[in-house]
Amino acid sequence: MSWADFRDRPELRGAGTGAPGRGGWRYQRNEHHVHRGIDLKAPIGTALLAVEEGRAEFITAVAGRGGGHRVRLHGAGGAVYHYLHLGTDPASTRDAFPAEFADLGDRSVRVEAGTVVGYLGHTGGSVAGGTPIPARAAHLHFQYHPDGFDAEDADPAAFFALVEADLARDGHVR
Repeated sequence: MSWADFRDRPELRGAGTGAPGRGGWRYQRNEHHVHRGIDLKAPIGTALLAVEEGRAEFITAVAGRGGGHRVRLHGAGGAVYHYLHLGTDPASTRDAFPAEFADLGDRSVRVEAGTVVGYLGHTGGSVAGGTPIPARAAHLHFQYHPDGFDAEDADPAAFFALVEADLARDGHVR
């Protein structure tokens, strides 16, 4: 499964309804929470690839926080990408991250574009509802921050359009 699947198959990408797997960018989940990414449905265990070379942080789930196991990728070009809800067991990273990245603690590691950085799952919970994500609603929550993580987020669909433009030029993501 690739980014093109999400572009060409609307049922796999955020549609703004707020239902699991349908969470659109900037969807107002409740009075306190705006959904800052898009939810992309795929089978549990789907390999997730680094979209750009850079430094990846592998962050384990923390009780009471919605994102579960996650990867934060600081791209070489300055953008930050956030992959949430990895793996199926909040107490273990065995199926959330590749083995070589599972026990890094707080260290980040350099990765190339296309490196497997995690596996889709359902750890964490719905920030809006505070409930665990059931296996049937497994999805990747993907955020895109073109100017760094502390800067404003952008619609991840815009990132997919940038990828498509770069691929049209030479077949590689810049």
